[in-house]
Amino acid sequence: MEDKFFKLEIVTPLKIIYQDQVKHIRLPGVDGYFGIMAGHAPFVTSLAIGEIKVDLANDTKYFATSRGIVEVLPHTTTILVETAEDASQIDIERAIYAKERAHRRMTEHVPGTDIDRAKDAWFRAVNRLKIARKLKEPESK
Repeated sequence: MEDKFFKLEIVTPLKIIYQDQVKHIRLPGVDGYFGIMAGHAPFVTSLAIGEIKVDLANDTKYFATSRGIVEVLPHTTTILVETAEDASQIDIERAIYAKERAHRRMTEHVPGTDIDRAKDAWFRAVNRLKIARKLKEPESK
């Protein structure tokens, strides 16, 4: 049974967000979601804004994440991202405010507004809200 688990680390520039032995993870690649299990062939790839789903022995955890990279080795996977937030720690009111603010910036056409940055902020806020709902509406298996 030991060989069915591997070490996962989720790391931001500020700290290690998560570290544990896990069965499976699903990550938001730039070309779509992909999964990793113990013994996976080594590789490094880029990550997009999205959801990290972590399957443990008897539980599932969800993280909202920004862009980053992942290094996969047979017994260890390290995720390096700008930000990552456990679903249970997402401030829903703050995410709603961020979404509304980003939407205003995208639609008001104020000179000097960085539209790409506003779109990025909107996608991050929408993602955080989606992940926060995972705790209330568990994904069907």
